This record gives sequence, structure tokens and C-alpha cells, in this order.
Amino acid sequence: TRFGCKGVKWLPWLIYRNSWLFGEVLIWWKVDLAHAMAMIKHIMSIRSVLVFFLAVIAVIFTAVSWQFGVSDPKANPSDNPVVATIDGRPITLRQVEKTVELPLYLLEAQRQQVLRQAIQKLIDRELLEAEASSRGVKLSQLLEEASQSEAIARLASLPAPVKRLSIDGQKSSLDLQEQARIRQALLVSLRRKTDVRVTLPALEPPVLAIDPEGDRTLGSDRAPITIVEFSDFQCPYCQQSVKVIKALRQLYGERIRIVYRDYPGPNHPYALRASEAARCAGEQGKFWEYHDLLFDHQSSSNGWDFLALAKKLGLQQHAFEGCLSSNRFRERIAKDVQDGLELGITSTPTFFINGRPLVGAQPLANFQALIDTTLLASQPQS
Repeated sequence: TRFGCKGVKWLPWLIYRNSWLFGEVLIWWKVDLAHAMAMIKHIMSIRSVLVFFLAVIAVIFTAVSWQFGVSDPKANPSDNPVVATIDGRPITLRQVEKTVELPLYLLEAQRQQVLRQAIQKLIDRELLEAEASSRGVKLSQLLEEASQSEAIARLASLPAPVKRLSIDGQKSSLDLQEQARIRQALLVSLRRKTDVRVTLPALEPPVLAIDPEGDRTLGSDRAPITIVEFSDFQCPYCQQSVKVIKALRQLYGERIRIVYRDYPGPNHPYALRASEAARCAGEQGKFWEYHDLLFDHQSSSNGWDFLALAKKLGLQQHAFEGCLSSNRFRERIAKDVQDGLELGITSTPTFFINGRPLVGAQPLANFQALIDTTLLASQPQS
């Protein structure tokens, strides 16, 4: 049977028009459907807001991370590349650098020194060229004119302005030594009236893992500064440093502690025996006194009369001689040398101030600068 023929009502429509129950069902279904759609729209709006909020947080975090360089170091393997493998086990660049921290620092210090020298040369050239340009003369003429200045002559430590001699009407040029002295004096004069600033960042020394313990120490165990010294009794630069260490003890008192480590060099044939003799004197409580006598009687070509030095200190000769002939400190000295080699020490004296290296016969001011910086950093922040 076909519904909807012309002149015939569609059957559901007839049922709807003639059945009040069916009409109520349809009305309830419409209301419930509208309510369900409203709830779906509400849930979708909450989810949309939540997704948008999370997206904004992600964008902000990404921007901040990019701005301040906050990143996971593991996320960028190029910062620590694998430089070797052993049966598949990797060795990274940081592992290698850790074993040669001191040599790398010394190389960087040499680079820093070369850069500073180059900066000074550029400053000198700029100052001279600017002065010559302002006077409208050539650089050679500028030096000739400067040689006639009494002020420049005094700066150059010359008795009087350099008089340019005339030979057949021709002015003789200044000799090389005079030119160098006048040039330097002129630069001093120019620097005094010019604002010259060098802003090359200072090189920060690394902090190496140094064993601060030892049986040959001076100072309190509670001292905030520990200076570990690797030294050689036959080294002339080590001899120069003895006075500096004593001056430091007078300046800082119980705030510093000195630890002595042996590092006799292979080019010093008597250094090893001197280290043994000092340790033997230490058995009788006279290490530092014997230490000072060894440096006081240091000779570039001859060794020491160890027994005579022991007698001078009033040591028991038989015990001292027996200790020296036993060679019982060889292993301890070898341990010091091995520790120094692992640290990368290549020359003496080498000092470590709370782990920060200072190499060579350094002036007192260099020790003070590093010690004062370390003391300041160790103070509690207010």
C-alpha cells in the first residue's frame, strides 16, 4: 500500500493528529534532544577553553626557554659528542676534557696573554695615529717632535730633550734605542689624557679535585684557604716562591693552610734525594726547617751535604742517616709525582688555592688576588 497518494493523508500524520499519546512522546523527544545538544555544546566549550589554555602555556614556556637558553643538556648531544668507543662503550668529549683540565687552562691562559698583548699594540697604534692626524704630521715626524719635549724626555728617563744633530744641514734620525724610549714615553703621555679601557673578560681558573690532606702542613685544619704546593728542591723558581709563601702566612695568618707535595723533576738529579732527606727530617719534627735549609743552600750544579744540614738543625745523626739510606719514602714521593702527573702538572712550582691553579713563580699580588676572591666567595650572602 502506498501512502501519500493524492487525496490520501500520510498514515503517521493521521496517527499523530488522532493520538494524543503519540504526540506527547514526540514532544518529550524534542525537549530531551534539545537538552542533550545544549550539554554537548557546554562540554565542547570547556574542552576548547582548556585546550586553548594549555596551548598558551606551551607557547610561553617555549619562548622563555629560547630566551634564556634553558634546555636539557642531554637534548643536544653535540655539546658532548662521543670521541671514541671501546667495544661499543662510548668515551665523550667531557670525559677527556676532565682529565686534562689544567693543561687546557694553561693553553687558554697563553691565548689570553697573546690577546692582551695584541690589544695593547692596537691601542698604541691608534693613539699614535690619532695624535699624528690631529697635528697633521706623519708618525716619524711625531716622534721627532716628541724628542724635543722636555716632559717626554723626563718620561723617557733621558737627561734632557734629545737634540737632533745637523750634518751638512740634514737632521740625523734618532737611533733605535732612543726611538723606542721616546715612543714609549709618548704613549704614556697620551694614555694619561685618553680614556682607555680594556674590557676583555678575565679568565676564570677551573677548580680541580685536589686532595687537601698531607703530613707536611702549616696552618690550621680549619683554615678557609688551603694552598697545595707541588715543588722541587732543586728548582730555582720554587726557591723564589719560598719568600712569597712566608709573606702570605704573615698577611693571612691562620686563614691559610699550606700543604707541601713532592714533584722532583727528571732534569734535577739531586731533587729526589733532597725530598727523601726532608721527609727524614720530618720524622724528627723538623721538615719545614730542613725545607728552608735546602732552598737556602740550593745550587744549580751541585747537590747538598744532607748530613751536614741535619747536624745544623741538631737532628739525631744516626736516625737520620739510617732513614736516608733505607729509601723508605720513595713510594710516597712517587705517589706525589703520580698525583701531579694525573693533574697535568708540567712545571714547578704549581700551586692550587682551594683547587684553583697558579703556576710558576708568581708575585705576591697574584696570590692575594686569587685568595681574596676565594675568601669573598666563601662568605655567606647577607
